[in-house]
Amino acid sequence: MRSIKTKLFSLGLAASMLLALAGCNLSTPASVGSIGGVDIPAGIYLLAQYNAYNTASGLADLATGETASDVKTVLKAECTGTIGDEEVTATGEEYVRQLTMRALEYYAAVEKQFAELGATLEDAATAEAADSAASLWASNGDLYAANGIGQASLEAFLLNAQKAEAIERLLYGPDGQQPVTDDEYTAYINDSCYYIESIELPLVDYTTYAMADDDQRAEIQALADDCAAELNETATGETAGSTAVYAAAQTYVPQAMELIGATMEDAAQALYYAGAQLFTPDTLASYGGEGYNDLTDPLDAAGMNRWTTIDLGTSLLVARRVDPLKSDTPAELAERYDLLTAMKAEELQNQFYADGAALEHALDDAALNTYSAGKIKKTV
Repeated sequence: MRSIKTKLFSLGLAASMLLALAGCNLSTPASVGSIGGVDIPAGIYLLAQYNAYNTASGLADLATGETASDVKTVLKAECTGTIGDEEVTATGEEYVRQLTMRALEYYAAVEKQFAELGATLEDAATAEAADSAASLWASNGDLYAANGIGQASLEAFLLNAQKAEAIERLLYGPDGQQPVTDDEYTAYINDSCYYIESIELPLVDYTTYAMADDDQRAEIQALADDCAAELNETATGETAGSTAVYAAAQTYVPQAMELIGATMEDAAQALYYAGAQLFTPDTLASYGGEGYNDLTDPLDAAGMNRWTTIDLGTSLLVARRVDPLKSDTPAELAERYDLLTAMKAEELQNQFYADGAALEHALDDAALNTYSAGKIKKTV
């Protein structure tokens, strides 16, 4: 599941990838010093600082009429948020400084360990970073330039994320120094994941974005109940993917859509509303309630292999939980859903932050002052 990987390794860095390398408006100094012997180019510093500002501006206690574009106001305002595991209350300027330093420490720790491992990136990884940087630059180039930032810095940060992923594989992959075992994957799948087979009955007409009214919702709920009852008779196997599920989707999805005024040109389109997927804690967390209980509590109440209905707000889910290990090996599931990253990314990320903070900091105060947060521009 590429989205999980991208999401977990971009934590703390994703917003940083909004800008690119220094060199457009600010010509000197080219570097702000080093951390752990890793050079920190001015563009990397500006990139981290701009990201930190965006975070701080969302936390700033601003008066009516003041906005995130009021840079000097944000830097003077009080900001309260979490940096690492610590709740921090500080001026916007100090908050930006701390977040910037944390991002640079992470960057340096990744670069240092990647070099120490003698690692290299595959061509596909470098091409992906270059393509993504070019795309983001094309859409925001004027803002990058206004902040003295160029495209190469964005690419460097994206490559840093690719290096973090490579380190993960070198440490914990099948041929790594401390490979995750089948037993560990099995325990993770059983204890932390849900393999869910489902049919989704929409409550929104996405051509008009009209929500089902109370009467329509009640009728669709009745359809969902009938669907669950039918599947508890016809789709009782211990593995997902029976023809009965697809047949039920073709029966009930068009009826639900008709009730909300939507149309389906081809009944085969109903198959897109049926599926089966392994949900890791990260993907489960995208559902509401306390953590992800809106989704998991009804499944737990129904028990393994029993179909039930779940109200997700914009749709009614007819679903059941099955054991994926009945049909796939731990290794097969690990590869298909990138369980290595799901299990290890946060742990490794925290280690990068800790290692980076412990490295020797040899930063140039004069250079940092040259690129102070007060010079950030939010409009062009």
